[in-house]
Amino acid sequence: MSKSIVITLIGDDRPGIVESIAKVIVDYQGEWVESRMANLSGKFTGLLRANLPEDQCEAFTEALKKQASDLKISIEQVDAAQDVSDERSYRLELLGQDQSGIVHRITSLLAQNGATVDDMETEVVDASMSGEKLFKASIILRLAEGNSIEQLSEVLEDLANELIVDIELG
Repeated sequence: MSKSIVITLIGDDRPGIVESIAKVIVDYQGEWVESRMANLSGKFTGLLRANLPEDQCEAFTEALKKQASDLKISIEQVDAAQDVSDERSYRLELLGQDQSGIVHRITSLLAQNGATVDDMETEVVDASMSGEKLFKASIILRLAEGNSIEQLSEVLEDLANELIVDIELG
């Protein structure tokens, strides 16, 4: 029987981190299922899900911690992938002048309207002409049955006007 595990990693970036993790997964007859990895200010950050034979999980955990001893590692076993078949997925794109608390404002509004954030990428960049700081966000969100995309779209439009940003929901 196979067990699904979620692994989070963080530490100083260096060549070979991802390869060494992949090797340990293969060594323990595991399958790399999905992941997100990034370099944030010189720190390697990773989040991944792997499937392993149930009888290999404990040995795998010890081997991974030994192989990547320079990283902070957290491993959680999960029973099964969450069934989201009754939920609808949407993409939200935001662009506007950077301002304090913008992520909190957006995510609070999403939570209040029954949206769950599945994936979020943000960055602050210099505007090409003015040199001002622009905030960009790309969010994949889900709405459970009973929540209205029309209602969410209306409150996002109000927030866009208030923050003076462009928001597209598709």
